[in-house]
Amino acid sequence: MSSVALAPVAHAEDIVTYEIVSDQVTKANVEYYDHSVRQSLVDVPLPWRMNAAVSDPRSVSAEVRADWRSSIAALPAWRPNNWVTVRIWSRGSLLCQNTLDVGNATCYGNTPLQMGPEIPR
Repeated sequence: MSSVALAPVAHAEDIVTYEIVSDQVTKANVEYYDHSVRQSLVDVPLPWRMNAAVSDPRSVSAEVRADWRSSIAALPAWRPNNWVTVRIWSRGSLLCQNTLDVGNATCYGNTPLQMGPEIPR
């Protein structure tokens, strides 16, 4: 009787680029996935861009979220037209783009949203 040990399965990861831009909002709280772990950053200056490793760019393992409600909370009254765009890029191709003025916006690699007005890169 022989015993064979199996090596652990390696999972390849792809690189995506997360991007958050705005002409009106100067900072946001950011959440994103890198190496299958949710990361959180507070009061990130915009525009913001970073590369991250994900198991599959076209799945929920690629996610970026911006929350700028705290940056507009000090205003006398909440106002629309504080647009923020979140994007996910993979190998030079746009996977997701979402532009909102409601205080938060999210993009997932498996949801090719392209909502709202275009905010340039």
